[in-house]
Amino acid sequence: MVAVGLPLVGAVVDELSGPGMGLAFAVCAVLGTGLAAVLSTHRGWWWVLAASPVIVLGVTAVAELAANGDKYQGKALATGGAKWVVHGFPVMAQAAAAALLVIVVRVVRDRRRQHG
Repeated sequence: MVAVGLPLVGAVVDELSGPGMGLAFAVCAVLGTGLAAVLSTHRGWWWVLAASPVIVLGVTAVAELAANGDKYQGKALATGGAKWVVHGFPVMAQAAAAALLVIVVRVVRDRRRQHG
């Protein structure tokens, strides 16, 4: 829920303040993914890592289509989709990095508890 909810909030803020996804969306996507990794179990870590790019792209598409649906008709939808992937890639990478950082910290912390 956090992994999708926070990026949605950021997307709404960015769409209301100007066209396209911006800083609010990026920060919320990274925080949401990091919090999802904190809250997930060991078995859920893979899903958090794998889902983060899909969630970023999906939230971007939903927000853009909701705010500017008339702009994405016909071939413009394919062009818009490609733009969303290219412009969203840094956010996707940052979100995945946040999840990976949380996972590494949790693994190190758990190993320290077991050994000492």
